[in-house]
Amino acid sequence: MFSNFFTVALRQLAKNRLYSVINVAGLSIGLAACVLILLFVRDELSYDSHWSKADRLARLHAVLTPPGREPFDLVAGPGIAKQSLAAYFAEDIAAVTRFSRLQPVIEIGDRTVAENVVWTDPETIDMFDFTVMAGSMADALRDTSSIALSSDLARRLFGHIDVIGEVMTMTAFNINRDYRIAAIYEAPDHTVTYMPALTKIDEADFTDSPWLFDRWFSINTHIFMELKEGASLDGVNRRLKSWTDATVPREGFPEGVNPSDVARYTLMKITDLRLHASGDGEYVPGGSIETVVVFSAIAGLILMIACINFMNLATAKSTQRAREVALRKVLGAHRSNLVLQFLGESALVAVIALLIAIALVEASLPAFSGFVGKDLSLDLASGQVLGLLLGLILTVGLVAGFYPALILSGFRPARVLKANRSSDAGGSATLRGVLVVMQFAISIALIIATGVVYGQKVFATSLNPGFNKDNVLIVENIRRRGAETARETLREQVAALPGVLTASLVAETPANSNDNNTNVELPGRSPDDTTLIGIQIIDYDFLETFQIELVAGRAYDRNVAGDVLAPVGSVAEGDVVNGNVLVNRTALRKMGYPDTAEAIGKTFTIGRGRGGKAQLTIVGIVPDMHYQSLKRVIRPEMYLLDPADIRNMAVRFEGDPRPLVERIGDLWRTLAPLVPFEYHFVDEMMASEFETEEATATMLALFSLLAVLIACLGLFGLASFTAQRRTKEIGIRKVLGARVRDIVRLLLWQSAKPVLIANLIAWPVAVWAMMIWLETFPYRLNAWVMAPLCLGAGLVALAIAWATVGGNAARVAGAKPVKALRYE
Repeated sequence: MFSNFFTVALRQLAKNRLYSVINVAGLSIGLAACVLILLFVRDELSYDSHWSKADRLARLHAVLTPPGREPFDLVAGPGIAKQSLAAYFAEDIAAVTRFSRLQPVIEIGDRTVAENVVWTDPETIDMFDFTVMAGSMADALRDTSSIALSSDLARRLFGHIDVIGEVMTMTAFNINRDYRIAAIYEAPDHTVTYMPALTKIDEADFTDSPWLFDRWFSINTHIFMELKEGASLDGVNRRLKSWTDATVPREGFPEGVNPSDVARYTLMKITDLRLHASGDGEYVPGGSIETVVVFSAIAGLILMIACINFMNLATAKSTQRAREVALRKVLGAHRSNLVLQFLGESALVAVIALLIAIALVEASLPAFSGFVGKDLSLDLASGQVLGLLLGLILTVGLVAGFYPALILSGFRPARVLKANRSSDAGGSATLRGVLVVMQFAISIALIIATGVVYGQKVFATSLNPGFNKDNVLIVENIRRRGAETARETLREQVAALPGVLTASLVAETPANSNDNNTNVELPGRSPDDTTLIGIQIIDYDFLETFQIELVAGRAYDRNVAGDVLAPVGSVAEGDVVNGNVLVNRTALRKMGYPDTAEAIGKTFTIGRGRGGKAQLTIVGIVPDMHYQSLKRVIRPEMYLLDPADIRNMAVRFEGDPRPLVERIGDLWRTLAPLVPFEYHFVDEMMASEFETEEATATMLALFSLLAVLIACLGLFGLASFTAQRRTKEIGIRKVLGARVRDIVRLLLWQSAKPVLIANLIAWPVAVWAMMIWLETFPYRLNAWVMAPLCLGAGLVALAIAWATVGGNAARVAGAKPVKALRYE
């Protein structure tokens, strides 16, 4: 019986070549796109699932709500919290470890490089699984003069991994020490943890940097916890509020304000971090659950469009198989036999399409992997992959073939044979029309989504940041030991180079600015009634380098001694020092001052040093700038002249930057030979913020194109079969005087109707979905932009539909009437 089914199925495919090619092509493209997307989704969902204790590992996160400031999320915790967490949750937590990423200067022989190294606790080696290639991880984290290197870093530093016992010198903050390499391990993949190199934390090493491990509101350390067997993550989360109030010192909090009112801590399971963690402080870029959901939905929609093609063409062809079904029934076939036969035919088409789809996936996978930045592979020996492919075959076979099988097997022999003609099943033509509308509604919605995502990217990147981001070079490592003593000399010599317009020393760089804030005390207000204002550290040439026009007042002047703020270390408890300050307009409004020249001369007070204060006088007002990020709301900021906190040099240049970079590099290697020369361009940094949106727009465009292509294949097939069935009608119309263009116009109008209806469905759905997506951006496209995008998407879909059926319509309309009237 099954061999007969198989033979009949092959004969049908061979007999109806156009039908077969359209079906197989549509399903192949749909399945290939679906497999590519599902490989991407599977990869995203697999992060950190390989740890043996993955179900019991979690990371501490913080949400800070300082007075007068919107809450902001951090994916870190205070480094000082380790011991108190272990003690307070002793019944629930088995171990706690910390990760603190620094970028020390590494000396190996006469070479110096800057590489990321993670300072961590010995508990790490018990909580996480390491594939050790040489040495011992326990030895590497036993003392503060040993280190474990990943194999990748070992190769970069030494050219090979046989380096156990080798010594390298690392300099970071007040650490300047020889480290013996005690272990080489394989860097873990598919993880949010960051382990290029590991060495032991000794808090005494960071006494000059107490913000790392000595302050409760310095949220900069990744803290991982291992729960005990049977412990509840939700239970620990419920008790973190009481832990905060019981542990965090209450000094400095106003009456009635608890530490948990300012800092709210939560634990998140390690397997959820990749897609669900939100906030600043990630060591590696995270994923997005929204992206996974969106592209999973797109995979389903593309597969649906391909299945709709199959259903439409199968039900359209049913009119040509009515007599075959009737004769089979007369000869004793049961309806269940016929259903199995037609489901088998659809499964065979699905298998053929899947084999072609696998070839398409293998051919396109390298390019797709490079585009999404992943090393994706289609491992056909994997049970998971085979299960995925089998599931796709069953889905396509059942979903695409079930309704046509019911239609085909439901023909009544007496009715078909008595009429001696084919018979269309009642309602199938209506269903085909509905399915075509669904296809084009999906395609139009995807086109609109692509336009909105790309438009938002263009809008955001073209937004005026408030300064000139072009032709600005950032030179890093100015504050490192070996470079900080020469930084003013370096700035002067760089400023004198040909092509350099000006050079400025800054703490933070655009699109990479930290959340440095301080509480501001205003005259006439209680010391408890403070306002939180952000801090940027600049020098005299900052405004000129970034070409920022003052709103009012003056810039910092080298001839005015009071412009320089007293160093932090010189301000003792109880001291009050004076200084001048520049502020932006948002800061003035936040403090209640007018954002005009009337604010010049106004004063406010901030904390300075260990218990001292600085009274600042406003001497200049700068415009609001997107210095932190184009993705963030402009915050109230002050711009302080504090030379001790400078970390970067900004250089404005003209002309070709390549020879300039070489000359700056030569100066750097002369003045700071032990510190690596590193640089980047501001415009590239700001553009990189929107790499995710650009990649999303490109993927949407690609898969929208595929969806439209599959829909057009189905429309072409339907148009061909409809034209065949209407051959006699068209011949009669021509005999009665209809011209070719009248016939073409009629056929094009009939193909346009489902597209027009699809627009009415797609437009509100797409607009609703994209408005929700745009809400995630503080600065976004105006809603009215949706109108031309919807109209454009509708016109594109209509043009594609007409182009698809136009050639066939012209060929049918141009046929001689005599051939049409002799038909059948």
